[in-house]
Amino acid sequence: MRRSLGLVHWGIIMNGDRLIGVSVVVICLLAAAGLAEAFPVSSAAWSDGQWEQHCNDVRTTYNRTAPLSAKTLTLKPEDPRFLDFLYWAWANKIIEHQVEQMGGTEWNGPANGVIFHWAPGSRWEAHTVVPLDHAIRHIAGEHNWQDNMFKEFFEKFGPVKGVNIRQRLSMDKPPTWAQFLQHIGGPDSPYYRYVFHQESAIDPVRRTVTLVGGQGVRFEYSFDRYLQEIKEVLTDCKSYQFFELYDRYGTGFASKTGWAGQPVSKP
Repeated sequence: MRRSLGLVHWGIIMNGDRLIGVSVVVICLLAAAGLAEAFPVSSAAWSDGQWEQHCNDVRTTYNRTAPLSAKTLTLKPEDPRFLDFLYWAWANKIIEHQVEQMGGTEWNGPANGVIFHWAPGSRWEAHTVVPLDHAIRHIAGEHNWQDNMFKEFFEKFGPVKGVNIRQRLSMDKPPTWAQFLQHIGGPDSPYYRYVFHQESAIDPVRRTVTLVGGQGVRFEYSFDRYLQEIKEVLTDCKSYQFFELYDRYGTGFASKTGWAGQPVSKP
């Protein structure tokens, strides 16, 4: 099966030390004759082996004597590179993601958790599987989704109450979490990409990242929480281009407006 991952239109406005962005994502899914047995990713994605081939000989001020780790991301929030790293990850849309229905959307995926599809159409494109309780905390606790945001689903099971979806869904009695994830993550769902979050601002003083999503969602991550999300996708090796750019241009290359002396539009 081949899946068209659609088009991503991304606008970024930098205002002083804050970065404000807007994205409009349109995803088009192509009908398939059969189901894929492995994680389906686009031809743009690099395998772990390809990443290691590209980063193995790279030496920067971050890794002067040894290859960058291909297993984990070791960059810490206290590192002077960290703020630029956050802006770099945002500009590359690395944590852009969608959640698929249980067992995969139009492919035979694992059914032992919830599938997150990250950075579609990029070198970093990947799938991860997270436990259902983790996904519940994410969409019910952080996104604060309510039943009246998905009324065509919940009204089939009784009156819409304007309450958090955690109060309406269960593991085994309808409406179930699996039914709901199929509704929002199925191939024909209008929510498939629309509702999931994307960055809208980084506040270096408060050390927070503001995120927005469809249906009027807005919430904040601390830098530490945001880093957890980034680690789902990135390792030091998969960040090698960041470390090279940081050494080439220095502090502020991704986070400071007009650092090269270029004209900057006023908001």
